[in-house]
Parts: sequence; C-alpha cells; structure tokens
Amino acid sequence: MKGARDMRKKKRGNLLMQIMRPMILFIIVLILSNGIFIFIYNLDRNIKELYTSANLLGESVAAEVESYKALGFITEYWREHSSEMHFFYDEEDQIIAREKLLYSVIPNISSITQITDAQARSLTPLNQKLFAEVCYSRLCQEFDAFKRSYRSRYLYACRIEDGQTIFMITGTLENEKRTSQGGDIFELGYAIPYQEGAYPVLDEILKSHKKPDKMELSMGNSADNSAVHAFVPIFADGEMVMILSVSLEWNDIIISALRPAIVVTCVTAVLFAFLGVSIYLLTKKTVSNPVNREQSIIKNYETYKDSEFAVESLNKITTDNEIQSLAEGFSSMVQEIDRYIHEVQRATKEREKIKAELSMAAAIQESQLPRVFPAFPERDDFDVFASMTPAKEVGGDFYDFFLIDEDHLGLIIADVSGKGVPAALFMMVSKILIKNHLMRGESISEALGRVNNQLMENNEAGLFVTVWAAVIELSTGKGVAANAGHEHPLIRRADGEFEFIQYRHSPPIATYPDLKFREHEFNLYPGDTLFVYTDGLPEATNASSELFGGERVLDALNRKPDANPEILLNIVINCVNEFVGEAEQFDDLTMLSIKYKGTDSGTDSAESDTQ
Repeated sequence: MKGARDMRKKKRGNLLMQIMRPMILFIIVLILSNGIFIFIYNLDRNIKELYTSANLLGESVAAEVESYKALGFITEYWREHSSEMHFFYDEEDQIIAREKLLYSVIPNISSITQITDAQARSLTPLNQKLFAEVCYSRLCQEFDAFKRSYRSRYLYACRIEDGQTIFMITGTLENEKRTSQGGDIFELGYAIPYQEGAYPVLDEILKSHKKPDKMELSMGNSADNSAVHAFVPIFADGEMVMILSVSLEWNDIIISALRPAIVVTCVTAVLFAFLGVSIYLLTKKTVSNPVNREQSIIKNYETYKDSEFAVESLNKITTDNEIQSLAEGFSSMVQEIDRYIHEVQRATKEREKIKAELSMAAAIQESQLPRVFPAFPERDDFDVFASMTPAKEVGGDFYDFFLIDEDHLGLIIADVSGKGVPAALFMMVSKILIKNHLMRGESISEALGRVNNQLMENNEAGLFVTVWAAVIELSTGKGVAANAGHEHPLIRRADGEFEFIQYRHSPPIATYPDLKFREHEFNLYPGDTLFVYTDGLPEATNASSELFGGERVLDALNRKPDANPEILLNIVINCVNEFVGEAEQFDDLTMLSIKYKGTDSGTDSAESDTQ
C-alpha cells in the first residue's frame, strides 16, 4: 500500500515537471517577445510622432508665409535689396511704429498680410523698403514662435540659385542669435554652397517646382544625419519663391524606445522567475490536488448551479491550511451567490437599460447639433464654428446656425434650465421650434414670442430657456439680434480686440405667456468676429470654488483675437481646462463664433452702438 502511494506521488511529481518545463520555456519566449514588442511599438510611435510634428510644423509655417498676398513682391525685393535693408525683428516697438506708418500710406488695411502685390509695387521706393522690412521682421517673429513651440533644430526658408543656398527667413530659439558669423542661424541674404544629392527630396522639389501630394521626409546623406529634414515649397501667384526647411532631432529615438523595453523585460523576467519557483514549490507540496478539487467543484457549480452539492463537496476538503479556509470561503460565497444572484441579474439589466438609453439620448442630442466643419465650404464670406460639451451624458445647452436663404444666416445659442434627460428633451423641442419659425421668414421677436407660448403649454416641470438669436444679412453685414436672458456677447472689430456688448435683456423663454422680445440692430464689417456662449463658460469653477469669470473669457479671446473661429474656441477651451484642472464640470459648456469676411458689396454704414 505504501509503495502504491509512493508511485502515485512520483507520477504526480513527473506530471508537475512536464507541466513546468514548457511553462518555463513559454515564460522565456513571452518575456523576450514582450521586450521586442515594446521596443518596436515605442520606436514606431516615436517615429510617427516625429513625422507628424515635422509635417504639422512644415504645413503650418508654409501656410503662414503664403498668407502674405504680396509674397511675390516681398521675395523679389529681398533678393535684390537684402544688403540695403535694416533688420529690427527683435525690436517690437520699432515694428509697431513702422506698421502704423505703413498703414497710413496704404489706408483701409488692418494687417500687412492684406497688402496685395499690386499695392506694394505702386509704393514709392522708400515705402517699398519699409514694407519689405516690416514683413521680414514679422515673419522672423512668426518663425521664432513656431520653432520655440516645436523645439526644432532648424527652421528656415531659402532659395537655391546658381549652386548657392540663399537664406531668406530664419527662426531662432530663445538663446540663439540670428547671425551668420560661425553659427547655424543666418540672416537674409547669407549664402552657402548647395550640396546636390545631400537631400533627395529637396532635389526633387527643385526639379519639379511642385508641392508633393504628401510631405516627404529625408534623413539626408550629408554629415548632418542626426535630424529628420522636411522640405515644403512656398508659392506666390503659382510660382515657387522659397523652400521651407524643417529639421527635428531623431538620434534619441532608438535609445528612448530601447530603454523602457529593457526595463520592462528585466522586471518581467524577475517577476516570472519568482512566480514560477513559488508556484512549483507550493503546488508540489500542498496545493495542487486540493486546488484542482476546488476548481472542479466550482466549475461544476458554474455549469449546473447546484449549490447544495458544491457546499457539501467543499466541506470535505480538510487540509488544515489556507486551502481549507479557501474552501470554506468558497462554500460561504456559493451560498451568498445563490441568494443574491437574482437581485444582481435584475440590477444589471436595469443598469444596462439605463446606460443604453442615456447613450441613445446622447447620440440623438449630438445628431441635432451641427458637427461638420467647415459648415459651409462653398461660402467664403464668413467662417463659423461651435462646440458643446455636456456636463452629464446629455445636456441642456444647444446651438445652431443655418442659412435662411442665400443672403441670410441664422445663429442661435441657448441654455435650458436644469440638467440631464429632461433638459435635453426640452432643448431639442426648443431648438426645432426656434429654427422652424426663423426659416419661415419670421422676425426674431415674432419667432421667440411664438416659441415662448408654445413652450408654456404643458410645461409642468417649469423649465425655461435663455436664448441669444440673430439673423445676419451676409451681403451687407447688417444683423438683428434678440437676447432672452442670455449672456452678453463679445465682438472684435477687425483692427481691435474683443469687448463685451452689453444691453438690456428680455426675459427668458417659457417664463411668462405672451412675452415681447426686444430686437437690437448691429453691423459686422469684414474681419469682425462675434463670440457668444452659455453661462457654463464664465461659471466654470476650479478646485478653490473660484469662477472663471468674464475677465478671463476676455483675456482668453484676446490671446489671439484675429484667429479663425475654430482656433479661437480651442484657445478658450484650453484656458478653461487649465483653470478648472481636476475639478468636476457642473454645467454644460457651449460656444459659437462667426468671423465675417464680407463681400464686394459690403456695407459702409456706421457701426451700431448696440447689438
């Protein structure tokens, strides 16, 4: 009998070793595969991030340069008169003063980028020199800003002529000098020999004079092989006038990808080795058979849900150690599970139903708001952008913009009292009613008055809506707005900064029957930007219970007041997120902005004092 028991123990030991040998081999392969995977993943991610950064930087800088309407004249003047020009790119006071002088020479412009090639060529030689110097100084500052944002090694625009690389515009970091005396950064007109074949992509651009469909990157064949180089041609009136060069460091990519792979591999190897030895010793001595029995009992319970059999079987496991305690715990757990399983199933079904309904409500609500931008790609007389971030799964804020006809644009932004599903439903009804009345050609006061009476019907929840609505005549910039208890809008004239437009409000919609809503006339001129929002913006609260407030709204907008609406809203959102931090969002955050670009038949009427 004793010999039979020894034989069974030996067989169990042999079986255990048969299991452990492939397990150890598997663990080794897993550790190595894990390390290789992490290395490849990090390397691929780092390269993609580098390529993405180079692409983004190149396209952004090229677009900024090409925004100068007189770029052809500017580059021509720089080539011919670089030695005569005075550089004052680090002297902001001089730049501003000379810009003002230039504006006095060329009236009716708010930015040097708007000066056309013909206007520049019609200037006197002295004013042409002034214009070229101001443009060069501003572009140098813009190159500096891009380079300092992306921390690139090199960022410059040049021309390749007669075997020479002639530098035009160069960006610098904070501690770099824009000099040509032994440094890597050069001023306008500095030339070095062009090395044909060093950068194949650059050679191809010089031959084709065409912008590639997709930006290509070259690591180069020159001694400067520790950076990734991107080249983008810059055009003026269809002619390539410069080539933009972007260089980003890449020599640390492999090291940064290899380091975490080595660390994770070593840590994983130690953990698996310790775990394997522990499992082997523990299983061999006291765990293997009792655990297998418990596992068999639990699986039987999972299959047949026979709690009586499971409890009886688990109570027969007597090892006088933790395994027995585990069996007793399983026995108690089985009884508890059997008692609560029906309640858990019912609660789970209810939660899933609620979650599905909220997801559907959020999807329906989102589908009701314009989400495709640019909203009117065929229109070049205005640019509009809006966003809505609900505090819960669904929100009570909404916005809308729509063409009533080819010459009239309707704008709506509103905030329903309350939160959650009731506010979302009230919001959808309000949005549809207001839009329908405006699309019928009703005036804003008529539309809001009728919507007010419609919403008052069966409004047992006592919900109401604050609304700002406007209709703009796009050919002239003339507009009519009504404010039903909503936040004060802000406006930025083409040559100024944002400021609040304050006037007496009408009551919110759905507060009293037969309300009359006051209309306000206003004018928009080319370059003007209008910004409206809900109270979730100024009332955003940080962890110290401090409100974001109107002054911070104004400061955020004036960080880059001439930006397009999408960039403008992103700046505001970033400022709010930075201010709020980890604090919970208590109210919906909704914003809408329109930049009026005007048409050839735009209005010259005087600016209205009210809106």
